[in-house]
Amino acid sequence: MSRNKNDDKTVKQAMLPLGGSIAPPAKNPPATELMKIVAKRAPKKRMIEKVFSGEEMREIEDVTKLMKKVEQDNTTAREKYRKIKRLVKEMEYGNNQKIIVFPSLVNGDNWYKVVEFSALYYVYRLAPRMGRKAHIYKDSDKYSKCLFSATFQNIEKFVFDMDRLDDLKPEISDDGVYIFTLKKPLTDDEMAALKLTEETRREKLHNVVRPINMNPKAYRAVLMVMRQVAPRARKLEKQYYYTTGEMMVKNTQELLAVYFDFANGLYSKDETGRRLMVVVDRLLAGLTLLAENRVWAYDTAAMIGESINEIRRIVIKDFDLKVSK
Repeated sequence: MSRNKNDDKTVKQAMLPLGGSIAPPAKNPPATELMKIVAKRAPKKRMIEKVFSGEEMREIEDVTKLMKKVEQDNTTAREKYRKIKRLVKEMEYGNNQKIIVFPSLVNGDNWYKVVEFSALYYVYRLAPRMGRKAHIYKDSDKYSKCLFSATFQNIEKFVFDMDRLDDLKPEISDDGVYIFTLKKPLTDDEMAALKLTEETRREKLHNVVRPINMNPKAYRAVLMVMRQVAPRARKLEKQYYYTTGEMMVKNTQELLAVYFDFANGLYSKDETGRRLMVVVDRLLAGLTLLAENRVWAYDTAAMIGESINEIRRIVIKDFDLKVSK
């Protein structure tokens, strides 16, 4: 295929502001962000050189080098963070006297992290006295996972408060890990009280979110259907989402709502069973429509159908529902 000499001119023109014109080579404007992106992703450097000036090429190359350096720095920071966290986790094993604070290099500047005993002690013993709001969070790292973790900013203020409140000064490692040694170790009873505080907080949350009266098997089965239906329904083409997918998502929400109503004493067992069965049948109807029209593959539909039928089996067994054979 022959190349029109005007092609390069057309590409160049597209990179200029609306209404602009192609300037002589010696007066080319600086490379725009769009030009840099195009150049970075273009398959052949020779083709780029036909479109951009030498000055623009140098600027593009400088930006590319900077992007590579930033990515390398990020990789180095992640590797360093993993190394530090592994060491801290080992130090926390059996720890009942040291508050170990390490830089959370993957969270940004001046973010610090505490895990295990240090996290519990910080959240329940130190933060209230320091005027900080702190919570125990689930460790989201995919490596060296810890049972308890917490993060905070402003390490300088933390060090100042530790000195002011408890007359404690840190040892600081070459990796920026701060270690504060308490005047005396916590006793076994004190350690148990710390863990009990966290367990009580979690149990209180669970009782709000999952009332005691709720059938655990049915609850898990409903959650399974929600996790299978909702993300797939949202990816449907518009004509199927608005006619079927959206209704199926609402049906899964209704299943959960009926369970909460039952758990809070609004419905009897048999009434709950009837209401659940109505929603289950609606879900199966929507699933059948999508499967028969080959919108969802048969194996996907079969997997979701089995999860829906599991709810049916649990309802018939546990909710005193009489169904005709």
